[in-house]
Amino acid sequence: MAKDNASIFLKDTFMKTVKNRIEEAETEAEAKEVIEKLEKIDLSDLFKEMLFKMADDTTQYMKKTMYEEVMAFRAGEEEFIVRQEQKWYRGFVASEAMYIMTLEVAESYVQYVNDLSIEEKIQNNNTFLAMLHIHGRALQEFLEIITLMKNGFADGAYARWRSMYELSIIASFITENGENVAKAFIEASETDDRYEWARASDLFSSKKRYISFNDIQTHCDMNTKVWRKQYDLANKTVHASPQGTFARLGNMKTENIIPVGRSDYGITTPAEHSAISLAQITSMFLNIFPYGDGIVAIKNINNWIDVVREIYFKTHDEVFPEAPPLWNNDLEKFGDYE
Repeated sequence: MAKDNASIFLKDTFMKTVKNRIEEAETEAEAKEVIEKLEKIDLSDLFKEMLFKMADDTTQYMKKTMYEEVMAFRAGEEEFIVRQEQKWYRGFVASEAMYIMTLEVAESYVQYVNDLSIEEKIQNNNTFLAMLHIHGRALQEFLEIITLMKNGFADGAYARWRSMYELSIIASFITENGENVAKAFIEASETDDRYEWARASDLFSSKKRYISFNDIQTHCDMNTKVWRKQYDLANKTVHASPQGTFARLGNMKTENIIPVGRSDYGITTPAEHSAISLAQITSMFLNIFPYGDGIVAIKNINNWIDVVREIYFKTHDEVFPEAPPLWNNDLEKFGDYE
């Protein structure tokens, strides 16, 4: 049976008060007078006032006890994070290693480009500047995804991957269409223009009123059915869609489980996708001014996708033996990851 504790308390308190007042009456006439006065009282306003008073008292109580309550909550939070690390630490290490190696490669590459002559840099100067910022943003978002996975927020991590995917599309469009597009992209950073800069590519009719992200996506080499499907899924996760509400990554596809906090499930998808997107953006970045170290780095970073996939998939199968397995030996390319 449903219980409304506040209403029950008020009703019981009111009835107890009425009973006491009647019992205190010395004569039947006095008791009758008490009842008549009570009948004239607007109980709805009285109850509303009393409920508000209870709310105010509760606020004051919570102000006094919030530190104790939050410390207890944080203890549970820390316990989850420790368990999450115990289960997934190999995967987290693989992701963080990818972040470190990519950051180091980017720093070396920037130094290499800075040492080039003006004549060597001039033809791709805008493209390099645009991609430098895009790649930096992708690295930060990749680290955010790792942090969200460590904290058990698979859907939040996947939402951040959505942004990484969009960056990969923008990077692809810029590197495919050259300096004028890159220059327009950079200049648009000082305006409210989101995608109109893409007109510099001359791919869009002047009759087209607005350019959308989907328009850009359609005109770049990364526009594939596979990534469209994944991007659509990420959109459902981000937006207030019924699919993203009822079929979240963190609820093990179980309808009667509604995640309201952390979950150890669902992190393989953002882990794998973010590694792929970071590798794609890094490859485009390092190819603006190709050099030997960059070729080695691109191959290594692309190899690392297989390492990330293997570790997360195998860990998933160990942690969730009742779920359909993600790993099979046909996927294996690189050796031991211990």
